Amino acid sequence: MLSIRDEFSNLREVVVGLGAPYQRDKSRVAAEMAEFPLLPETERKAEVLALTYPTEAQLEREYADFVEVLEKHGAEVLRPDAGAAYSFDYTCPRDIGFVVGDTFFVANMAVPSRVDEIDTIHRHLQSIGNEKIVRPPAGCLLEGGDVVALDARTLLVGFNRRSNRAGFEFLRDCLAPRGIAVLPVPHRQLHLDCCLNPLGRGHLLIHPAGLEAIDAATRRALEGYDRIEVDDVEREYLATNLLSIGPNTIVARDHPACARINRVLEDLGYTVEAIGFDGVPATGGSFRCASLPLARA
Repeated sequence: MLSIRDEFSNLREVVVGLGAPYQRDKSRVAAEMAEFPLLPETERKAEVLALTYPTEAQLEREYADFVEVLEKHGAEVLRPDAGAAYSFDYTCPRDIGFVVGDTFFVANMAVPSRVDEIDTIHRHLQSIGNEKIVRPPAGCLLEGGDVVALDARTLLVGFNRRSNRAGFEFLRDCLAPRGIAVLPVPHRQLHLDCCLNPLGRGHLLIHPAGLEAIDAATRRALEGYDRIEVDDVEREYLATNLLSIGPNTIVARDHPACARINRVLEDLGYTVEAIGFDGVPATGGSFRCASLPLARA
């Protein structure tokens, strides 16, 4: 049963990306790279554009470690069906949809080649009634990485490269009758979760330089959090894009550029499950991007 009301309650059911197939049809991938002024500016961008990084073996190994940690903490892990729809990259299911309360929202994707990727998780959604699956209208770009639930009544929606103001306005108007405030957060990153992430003990990971000017209502919503500021290098290595699997437990990247943030979190009382995860971050995402939570408790 779908149930998402924040970003940090105990994770119970989650879709996790795939390490393979990855960029197997090189000619098709090369043709589709014309879409990728949307590719994030990372140190590996040139290699990704050259179709040389990462490897399937690396991705599969790293995903196996990720799944092992999630299952150790009691989460049921579901996987996409790569045979159900073509994508040259099945690594980031967070982009293709998101859950608010007990409703699944299908993303309107900015990258045309990934539009059909929602079909890869269709079998996991079959038990959900049609009234609980919502598709935004045409023109409303809205991806899951730009949707961040502060609590059951407050949702942040970022917009820049992958989501637009029309997507924010759609979700705001859709959720207003439920008493959920949807607040705008313009930003400079690929997705909002690359520069902002609320944690279960009242902290907020934030990269201030990644945000545009935010309005008064959004500022008030964030005032109750103790801020942990991430610098430019830490953001580049996606130290913000970790995954809370419980109020006190976090999956984070084991990387020198993320080490300070991991230590800060441990000092604040969090259990940090730090694992090697370099393949997906090379393409612009990390643990939050690589997972699509369906239920938390």
